[in-house]
Amino acid sequence: MPFADIQVSANIKAMNIPRILSAAAAGTTMMTLFSYLTSEARQKQFREPVLLNSLIKRLPVKSISRHNKSTAPGWLLHYAVGLMFSFAYDRVWQKTSADATIANGLLLGSISGVAGVAVWKKTFDMHPNPPKIPFQKYYLHLLAAHLVFGVFATLGYRLPGTKKI
Repeated sequence: MPFADIQVSANIKAMNIPRILSAAAAGTTMMTLFSYLTSEARQKQFREPVLLNSLIKRLPVKSISRHNKSTAPGWLLHYAVGLMFSFAYDRVWQKTSADATIANGLLLGSISGVAGVAVWKKTFDMHPNPPKIPFQKYYLHLLAAHLVFGVFATLGYRLPGTKKI
């Protein structure tokens, strides 16, 4: 297994950790702002961290207090997913001929949107007590929100000072 250790070490050294973190922060923050503004304008619940917290609190698990007012779990999950998408974007930009351009950010955002809709749909379908929201409208919103994520993750990735480690 020494060869595997060398490969993992080489992969870690090739990572663009500052760029990935910058992409995740910019993309997730702007996507969330878009979702909050859309929720307000349409008077619908399209805010991902709020929905994540709702799903957590609606689980029939005794250890999760229904009176717990903390919003941290939803926010942490939301930003963790943004980090995972940003890691995937970095791999695409490092391992293919695709560059970190706005057009490619839109393309990756659209792919992320389809993946996001699939995960949310499966989550709502499997949950014993999902929140009552207009699911089809939410899924369309998610597609648009991930385009915002793709563009701003790309811009965050390209920020000066976010060099490869």
